Amino acid sequence: MKSRLSLTRYWGRLVMDLVEQLDHIFYPRSIAVVGASANPEKVGFMCVGNLLEAGFGGRVYPVNPGLAQLFGLKAYPSVTAIPGEVDLAMVVIPAELTISTIEECVAKGIKGTVLVSGGFREVGTEIGSDLQAQLKDIANRGGMKIIGPNTLGLINPRAKLNASFQYTLSLSRAGNVAVAAQSGGTTIYLVHALTNHNVGISKAIGLGNRCNLDFDELVTYFGQDRETEVIVLYVEGLEQPQRLIKVARQVTKRKPIVVYKAGRGEEMDRATLSHTGALAGKYELYKTAFNQAGMIMVDDMTELVDVAKALAFQPAAMGDRVAIFSVQAGPGIIMADKCQQLGLRLAQFSPVTRRGLRQLASPLNPVDNPVDLAWKSDEFDACREMLKVVLEDDGVDAITVAAVFYGSNMEVMRAVVDVARDSKKPITVCLDSPGGSAYAEINALEGSCIPTFPLPERAITGLAGLIKYGEILKGGGGGGGIRTHGSGISEQRFSRPSP
Repeated sequence: MKSRLSLTRYWGRLVMDLVEQLDHIFYPRSIAVVGASANPEKVGFMCVGNLLEAGFGGRVYPVNPGLAQLFGLKAYPSVTAIPGEVDLAMVVIPAELTISTIEECVAKGIKGTVLVSGGFREVGTEIGSDLQAQLKDIANRGGMKIIGPNTLGLINPRAKLNASFQYTLSLSRAGNVAVAAQSGGTTIYLVHALTNHNVGISKAIGLGNRCNLDFDELVTYFGQDRETEVIVLYVEGLEQPQRLIKVARQVTKRKPIVVYKAGRGEEMDRATLSHTGALAGKYELYKTAFNQAGMIMVDDMTELVDVAKALAFQPAAMGDRVAIFSVQAGPGIIMADKCQQLGLRLAQFSPVTRRGLRQLASPLNPVDNPVDLAWKSDEFDACREMLKVVLEDDGVDAITVAAVFYGSNMEVMRAVVDVARDSKKPITVCLDSPGGSAYAEINALEGSCIPTFPLPERAITGLAGLIKYGEILKGGGGGGGIRTHGSGISEQRFSRPSP
């Protein structure tokens, strides 16, 4: 018993040490950019500019022996010439010059380095692999984490930190979804897509070649991070997948992990090796292991965004019985088909629920599931009461509501916002927005933590993620409370935007 307690304390200390180290990376007080450039076409120029443009409040030190100043900031000939402490370094110099620079960073006591430079293991040469091995050895001995090499960088919207060469990442709003991707380009796609769907980001990072910072350490960190409630991973290949599996088993009891494993065919090994220096491996083995660890696996990027969005806004469902409301019959049928495809059950309404719906619905419509809201979609009170009757049915675990954008239909959406305030059951919505005409309504819904999707199937896909996580929690315990800051937008009144 004593040895087990000692082991628990030992691992707890390791976790706390990791969290403290990564806090220096995601919340740096000072950043050195090695390879800073006055040429706007150079990555070294973009990195310094993005830090300033994002509003980073700490010190920024351009490092280049050929520069006197950049953006009004004094430049330094080397990292060791910088006065005071430096938490994070961004390195954008040729691969062959990185060894001495990383040694300087270690000597300076820097906790983390974003190594944007390529030309390492991903090129598939012995020289590149040897260079990366040397960097790893230097960093490990010096207690420093290297993000990359061959990386995009990282962002932390709350800290106004854009430590990357992609300026559009500064447009993301602060929220509760953390993103870790093996690909810099995929990191950008995911952050952009989540931002466009009103989902806020807690942290996002492109791992690149994963020199000595890997998915298991980031999942450990995000699992402890109070600002992160949902973890999104894009994985190409892992050398030691069991490390991620071990950590995920613990974290998924508290927070959902949504993962997209790319590089599924054996013929993709060469492509992924040349991208980030990792072999893709057999997809079925990953799938089995990830599922056993309680991770929610998805089949494509759209599903990754939709499931993450639903989890960011709504609580997990405690069952798989779905009630569908639709103003038009077609979307309701499509949703029912998607439920069947994903293994979800259509809820069977109780006699009490049926009687309540019959009193409220149009006499022209049946009160089966899907529930047809035609002829009542312009009546706020009727829609609200119909939704409440179904939500109170013990045989219903989750609901989804669909309507095309039309002025009178928006009474349905107002009713959804009203009932969602007191509902512990998850709700998703399908509402299209031709030319952005429904942005005000969508913002009002999502300001109330109701995830809204442009197509019927996607509203069900998001709901399926909530149901899947509910199953995971039942199997492993844990929470799953209502999300409170997924969108980062305030509730807005329903009104048509000004022309």
